Amino acid sequence: MKHRLLILAASCLLSTSALAATGDWSGWYVGIHAGHASGDADTRPTLGGAWSSESQALRDEVVDGWSASFDPSDSTYGVQIGMLHQFANGFVLGGELDHSQLHFEESRATGPVPTTTFPSLSYDFGNTLDADSKLSLRGRFGYASGRHLFYLTGGWARVDVDAVATVASNGNYLKRGAASESLDGTEFGAGYEFDFGNQWSLRAEYLRTNVDDLRFDTAYVAGSAFVDPPYTESFRQDLDFDAFRIGLSYRF
Repeated sequence: MKHRLLILAASCLLSTSALAATGDWSGWYVGIHAGHASGDADTRPTLGGAWSSESQALRDEVVDGWSASFDPSDSTYGVQIGMLHQFANGFVLGGELDHSQLHFEESRATGPVPTTTFPSLSYDFGNTLDADSKLSLRGRFGYASGRHLFYLTGGWARVDVDAVATVASNGNYLKRGAASESLDGTEFGAGYEFDFGNQWSLRAEYLRTNVDDLRFDTAYVAGSAFVDPPYTESFRQDLDFDAFRIGLSYRF
């Protein structure tokens, strides 16, 4: 029985359908994808309010100490649905909607860091970044030669991003800022897809995603000192990442 199942599976993968014989990529498809994503994420504060009464040297130390650069990297996987149309000259045009999980989670805490301006004053800075899902709607343009499809892709992307920034000084200055938003951006890339000839196809592709900056302000934590006049901090969090992934699709 096992041998019969193996023979049947092999026959399905190797069979040549009329679709493959004509090399026609036209039609709807659904599938899954998986791969690896890695990115760059920079966090930088802007000081306002009563910070203007402090020395430039202290303000520079706070900005530098509270700025962070993350390099998130992890697996990514998801699903896609799309449609292609192949023209008589071999060019292919279509569109695709996909949803991916990212698993980007990065955080850091400096611990008490004495300032050079006032050696008796120290700050403990903290930053966190979390991006867990991506939705994209992209066009696909390529050239097909029989079972082989080479393509470019580009369009709109939306990424769910959470960011947190905290500070605590030995002078009891306690602040926290947080934001959770779906950020819009662009996504583009290139890939290669092979048709097995039985309505299944396998692809390998590279994608670059750039999203808008996330901006948020801090607020005082209960019990904090220096609340009047208020010191203010505004943060800008950016995120760009690359993904290399393979995908399996079933073509209708």
